[in-house]
Amino acid sequence: MFGAEEVCTVPEQEREFEVTCSGGPSEGSEAQAKKSRSSRSSRAGLLFPVSRVDRQLRRGHFAERFGARAPVYLAAVLQWVTHKTMDVAGTICKNSKQKRISPSHLQTALQKCSVLKQPLRELQRAGAAGGLAPQSQRVASPSRKKMTTSKKRCPRQRAAPARATAAVK
Repeated sequence: MFGAEEVCTVPEQEREFEVTCSGGPSEGSEAQAKKSRSSRSSRAGLLFPVSRVDRQLRRGHFAERFGARAPVYLAAVLQWVTHKTMDVAGTICKNSKQKRISPSHLQTALQKCSVLKQPLRELQRAGAAGGLAPQSQRVASPSRKKMTTSKKRCPRQRAAPARATAAVK
């Protein structure tokens, strides 16, 4: 027990010396400068740019004033909607045995997922969805060829290109 007491006790003079020597004022200001250099996106743990969303909110004149957390929240919502849409579209793409996500996969994802369909319902009613319907999967059937007999489409006739002819005298 006597040896343990000697190890644990430290004279008061050494403690003061350690406190005054460790960490001067210059190190503290450098540490604060390094902390403030991180972007708002990284501080919020987002991939979407909070600064860009903030700039677009200010340029758009949506309101005279808005809080500092508004662009962070909006960037988080945009990131979540994008992640959810791409996740569902990737699943649809994988089920159709394709390697690339096409616009029809994205549109099908928006129509199938109830969580994404509900907020976008107003946009679809207004016709702002783009006007394109996703293509259904085509199934080869021999009866389809038999039903369409001798229906030929007339080819479009193109107008002859206007030529600039110079009159020769």
